[in-house]
Amino acid sequence: MPPFDPLLFFAAFGAGLSLILVLLIARDFFQTLAARLFILLLAAANVHLFHPWLPSAWHGYSYVVQSATPALFWMCCRITFVPPDEPRHLLWALAFYSFLGPLLYLLTGTPEGLHLLLKGIPQWLEYLLILAGLWEVISNWNNDLLETRRRMRGGIMLATGLAVGWGIFSFNLNIGDSVSRYLALDLSILILAWLLLQGRSELWRLLPQSSLTEDGGNSSQNSPNNSTNNIHSLPPLCAQAHSMQAGNHANSEELQQLQELMNQGFYRRENLTLAILAQQLDIPEYRLRATINKALNYNNFNEYINELRIGEAAERLLSETETPITNIALDVGYRTMSSFNRAFRKIHHSTPSDYREHRGQPPHS
Repeated sequence: MPPFDPLLFFAAFGAGLSLILVLLIARDFFQTLAARLFILLLAAANVHLFHPWLPSAWHGYSYVVQSATPALFWMCCRITFVPPDEPRHLLWALAFYSFLGPLLYLLTGTPEGLHLLLKGIPQWLEYLLILAGLWEVISNWNNDLLETRRRMRGGIMLATGLAVGWGIFSFNLNIGDSVSRYLALDLSILILAWLLLQGRSELWRLLPQSSLTEDGGNSSQNSPNNSTNNIHSLPPLCAQAHSMQAGNHANSEELQQLQELMNQGFYRRENLTLAILAQQLDIPEYRLRATINKALNYNNFNEYINELRIGEAAERLLSETETPITNIALDVGYRTMSSFNRAFRKIHHSTPSDYREHRGQPPHS
């Protein structure tokens, strides 16, 4: 009987857990980009697990696949946790360069003159992409109104610390052994598996594209696009009353407090955060987060504030045709025109100037 190999045991355990997770995700969410990228990330992690048992002729390609892991990690974090209207063009380019460079280096016969360009720099980019992925997780944490996704952020921090932190730094500093690194990777996959299965559909951005509810059922009421259709064309009070029909789970008194404060124009305050709003209302953050999410059907705090600000701005663009657009943007709470234009275009699919020009024209007789 061959001796027990703990390295092979942990590799097989991680592979089995990954396979179950891939099958579950592919069955329900494969049509989403986030789920596909996560499946690729798991595949790259398993190449790392089984690298010692691969034929030596495959080792070069195995390293190329492993070099794509940080890029896939950043992409997963970017798509899952960051609003799609926030561009990261440079990081997308660096992500592809981090693994296409080593692939080109391998295909060209590993020329010494191109080692720094195609192998050295991409290796440093792997650290940058891991840090960038963690930043994507942390940066918008407080604005996230979905509790499952907030827990997922914490899980990713823990899993990344185990798999990446211990795996890379223990290898580079010659601390620990391969068994401990494999154990860390298995634990990280186990943490992610539990959180992903707990998180259900909202983690894969099926809302608002589909009609899946938070509980996995079919309902058009739980989609922000459906429940707040044309909400930007309503005044703040009417917009909130319209959104309120989507759910009645929040405390009605707290919801009324929120509506009254927003109708007084509190949303115009610069650098408004959920913490500031909760303090003003004297409501715990977690309850205010649940009120905005469940009663008003918003998944992100900034989306809620932007709806109110852009709703007022759109009205003023048409009713105050002599007021400069910059003044209106500053009045409703934006510090820069770029942030105002981006928010306005997301809701109205046009620039503020085009909106004023075309909407303000009298109808042709």
